[in-house]
Amino acid sequence: MREDLRWGWLVFWLTISFFFQMPTLASEFGAEVGGYAVVGTEDYGAFWNEDGDASNSETVIRKLKLGLEFTYGKDWTLQIDGDFQDDGEDQAREIKDLWLEYDGFDGADIKVGQMKEPFGFERLGGYSSLMTNERSLATNAFAPGRSQGFMLGRFKKTYTWALGVFREEKDDTAPRAVTGRVTYAPVRSDDQVVHLGLAASRRDLRGERFQIKDEAEVYTADNVIRSPRFDADHLSLFGSELAWSYGPATLTAEAMGQRVSQTNGDVWQFAGGYVQAGWLLTGEHRAYDNGEFDRVEPKREAGAVELVARWSGVDARERGVGAEASVAVLGINYYWRTTALIRVNYLIPRIRGNSLMANPEGDAVTVRAQLRF
Repeated sequence: MREDLRWGWLVFWLTISFFFQMPTLASEFGAEVGGYAVVGTEDYGAFWNEDGDASNSETVIRKLKLGLEFTYGKDWTLQIDGDFQDDGEDQAREIKDLWLEYDGFDGADIKVGQMKEPFGFERLGGYSSLMTNERSLATNAFAPGRSQGFMLGRFKKTYTWALGVFREEKDDTAPRAVTGRVTYAPVRSDDQVVHLGLAASRRDLRGERFQIKDEAEVYTADNVIRSPRFDADHLSLFGSELAWSYGPATLTAEAMGQRVSQTNGDVWQFAGGYVQAGWLLTGEHRAYDNGEFDRVEPKREAGAVELVARWSGVDARERGVGAEASVAVLGINYYWRTTALIRVNYLIPRIRGNSLMANPEGDAVTVRAQLRF
């Protein structure tokens, strides 16, 4: 109850400050509406199906996103994003981002609400800026997503830092976290970027049941990659980032490690990472700002073409329980202006250890078509 009151006073203070700074001039206000639609198909083998079915096909509405951004002057921003997804069996409608930000102070910006925790180069990038249809196996297994909280940070062209306190759900029993990230670009020019980053998170799990579960980069698949399952007290999460872009070439890599303390005092350790490379055949260069790569902007009316390769793996096995798994991806992307893109991925999986599938073999092809508005 006390924590809810503290959050309530914080939101109240920011809201009152917002309204007291309003001048009568309507020109100080701005509003922008945008979004995108992503649809696709997935064909995959027995590796991604708990029952071992050798052939599986699904049509998906991967994302229907509508975003509203309101600004007041140079310092205030209110972001509201709604999202709809349909994997052929279940539908999900939810508010993704709902936050208020003030960046009028010299030392740090302030953000409060529901937002992405500051962890992971790939996690923090938007869906439109991804080089593949889904984020890597390692990112999905380890990097936290959106939570409710309060964050301080500074986001410049060559460096960023962010530190926040979060809770995963609204109720008092939900896990709490302190998460932070720093990035630095020692090289940043019109045709080359070198990005370095570190992130960490300390999470109080409050005795909740812990288990890594992942569908191995196929959105409609079963959660076929799993770690041991146990009641956990807390965990520590660490991540390192490296990104390099030179002309049409892009290379990104991340490594993540997790140390989880069971309620009985036992400690479990898991790790993962990925390496990803892309080459824009039509000569474009991925722009970089605020610790992230931007979407590709084609130079030609006919659009841009990119070849992509990635390897991602996780070690979620310890004491003979759980699985070690990896997924290799080959892909081709087509960008038309900044409005539309088509991505085709071919996935090759591997697994060792405990397997839910009767026959953990087969490959997959996933296709996405995206239209921005």
